[in-house]
Amino acid sequence: MDLGLTGQVAAVTAASRGIGAAVARRFAAEGATAVAASRTAPTVPEAAPGRVLPVKLDLADAAATARFVPDVVAEHGRLDVLVVNTAGPRLGPFLGTTDEDWAAGYDLLLRPAVQLARAGARQMAEQGGGCIVFLTSTWVRQPAPGGVLSAAFRSAIAALAKQLATEVAPAGVRVVQVMPGATGTDRMRDIVAAKSAAHGSSEDEEIDKVVQDIPLGRWAAAEEIADAVAFLASPRSSFTTGASLAVDGGAIRSLP
Repeated sequence: MDLGLTGQVAAVTAASRGIGAAVARRFAAEGATAVAASRTAPTVPEAAPGRVLPVKLDLADAAATARFVPDVVAEHGRLDVLVVNTAGPRLGPFLGTTDEDWAAGYDLLLRPAVQLARAGARQMAEQGGGCIVFLTSTWVRQPAPGGVLSAAFRSAIAALAKQLATEVAPAGVRVVQVMPGATGTDRMRDIVAAKSAAHGSSEDEEIDKVVQDIPLGRWAAAEEIADAVAFLASPRSSFTTGASLAVDGGAIRSLP
């Protein structure tokens, strides 16, 4: 299926590896120009109908984050898709967190998401359309041990996505949220290693614990998350806004 993304400009943050990098590559494969922002340069595909343009952006730098969308527009003339992706915060139980952990979580997740969404929505409203995709987590809907910082701040981002979708729809701007479940990224492998060390178990045992709660019996590949993002951001989803999609192999058991 042609998603109709050829010639569009898509910006993806936290795109050096994992889901962010897969999303950038997916947009390039659809013929878009994908601006892949990260603290380190992402891997660029050797051949694609579009292109991936790596740029440096540290989301912990508020001033640099504020400049990101204007810089993309200055370079490419427009912004059709903005994928707001952020790194994960420290894992641990609520009673083990400190005020510093919460301040760091805000600067890592919520503050950059707000800055990027505000700048992206303004630009898209001015040009007459576009789509903002927030990448959050299934922890927004189904808490997990140790995930309090991620769940709290990403739940705030989920609420922002819903509110923003209502406000900017009259300007032709769509806003959606994608909630990835367990995905075979470096971040997930780090989590598995940490659990293995904490529990005195093998990493294979910890992977089995994750997978046994997923009805499809495996975790996702980053490319499967990217496929969902590209479809929702594309003109093929032109009547979808304010929606939240879990790409989790059926792990969330609750009703929407």
